[in-house]
Amino acid sequence: MKPTELPFPATAAAGDAAGWLRFDGIAKRFGDFTALAGIDLSIRRGEFVCLLGPSGCGKTTLLRILAGLEAQDAGRLWLAGRDIGALPPARRDYGIVFQSYALFPNLDVAANVGYGLVTGRADKARRVAELLDLVGLAGCAARYPGQLSGGQQQRVALARALATSPSLLLLDEPLSALDAQVREHLRRELRALQQKLGVTTLMVTHDQEEALALADTLAVMNGGRIEQVGTPAEVYGAPASRFVAGFVGRANWLPVEVDAAGAVRLAGVVLALPPAAAELRGGRAALFCRPEDVRIDARWTPGAQMAFVERVDFMGSARRATLSLGGARQIALQAELGPNDPGLEVLLPGQRVPLRLPPGRLRLFAEAA
Repeated sequence: MKPTELPFPATAAAGDAAGWLRFDGIAKRFGDFTALAGIDLSIRRGEFVCLLGPSGCGKTTLLRILAGLEAQDAGRLWLAGRDIGALPPARRDYGIVFQSYALFPNLDVAANVGYGLVTGRADKARRVAELLDLVGLAGCAARYPGQLSGGQQQRVALARALATSPSLLLLDEPLSALDAQVREHLRRELRALQQKLGVTTLMVTHDQEEALALADTLAVMNGGRIEQVGTPAEVYGAPASRFVAGFVGRANWLPVEVDAAGAVRLAGVVLALPPAAAELRGGRAALFCRPEDVRIDARWTPGAQMAFVERVDFMGSARRATLSLGGARQIALQAELGPNDPGLEVLLPGQRVPLRLPPGRLRLFAEAA
């Protein structure tokens, strides 16, 4: 089957590229525990989507339901306009790669890759050779899994998942068992391969760096629900909830006061922000800011606040500084500066420096309960 073919006849709805794969109200309980609380998610054909979230948030359960390895308690699954929620796994047209690789130790690489192929011997050998070349393992067909490194075993698992040219590629924490250097290398290869083949890919991960690097779209999950769906830039730069802001990337949380008119004060200084929402007025709130968005100036300018440099850590190409506000030393925040930032020359422990928080990079959230 070619990647552009469907395992079943297309309907009119299959032409809707935005909803080629769709989860409608998927719910799942295990006893008293709610694993999924009504998941709605729409995926375009050819898209790389990452389900990102902490352990126990429901992302693997959602992947297993899509694969037919678990049955949903409620909701429907649509693929190319057909409801696949009741189909057995073998009829859902996907390849899957697990964290554990799940290779057969008693079969050589060629037999592992060709395990699911039902073509003739010559066609199978040709397809296996194509796949091994595709994943960079040409010449390894006669080796056994125990003779391969972890990264090579994962490539074999990926080749096996792609052997039948599935419409969907499902990845369950596929790189988490590898060391950092190998993981980063395979991450680049995986993304290049997915783009080359155009196969719709759904990956489960708790690694935010991995998700940000690989995905066209992120679906951030928490407590059996999807908190936000968007591009990596949208999720990172404009988090929709306090959970997303704290889970994806590093964050500063600054206590602020909001008056009845919606003005926001940090350590008594009014910030140049639009008036806060009505539900935040007349109380306290939390101001969210990424460390790399904190600006340190070489000299004071109007609108800046003074801060004390408490600590500076060398991070290779960047410096990470811990600061305290001059008007409220108990309020600490972090700043990350690159080699070309003008404030780098004054960033010394014990120094007083001018600090600015760009209004366009700040977000206001209700104070944590």
